[in-house]
Amino acid sequence: MKQIPSVVVCQFFFLMFVLVAALAGLVVLQDLFIIIGSRGKTGWSFLFRAIIAFSIPVVNALFLYILCTRSLLDGGSRK
Repeated sequence: MKQIPSVVVCQFFFLMFVLVAALAGLVVLQDLFIIIGSRGKTGWSFLFRAIIAFSIPVVNALFLYILCTRSLLDGGSRK
């Protein structure tokens, strides 16, 4: 069985970050277009909640990528 290189693992986490961020951005843009199209005042609170709800997975994916680069690519011994 071959060992998976650390660069490949970190690239996977970066790809996951990009996918999560892109999908979250598309959903927030869709909500924004719906709100602008309906001209409703109640939709703005929905958009604010959607931004908060989608920022959590984006930050989590970015954290996993940063953790991977710091621990696997930098050697993890830097203080």
